[in-house]
Amino acid sequence: MNIIDALLFALPACLLSALITVYIAHMYGRRFWPWLLFGFFVPLLSTFVAIALGIRDARRNGE
Repeated sequence: MNIIDALLFALPACLLSALITVYIAHMYGRRFWPWLLFGFFVPLLSTFVAIALGIRDARRNGE
């Protein structure tokens, strides 16, 4: 597997993770661009961070 194959695999995975993270963050009223970049550069972890922050905000607001 050369570098081109690795990039062609990683790029769609990072984009998908970024879009999922942005969607979750947007549901909780977070800003678009910081979460898109965070989701792109830290693919799997960013999704869980967005969910955890959303749960924390929901608990804080008493929903």
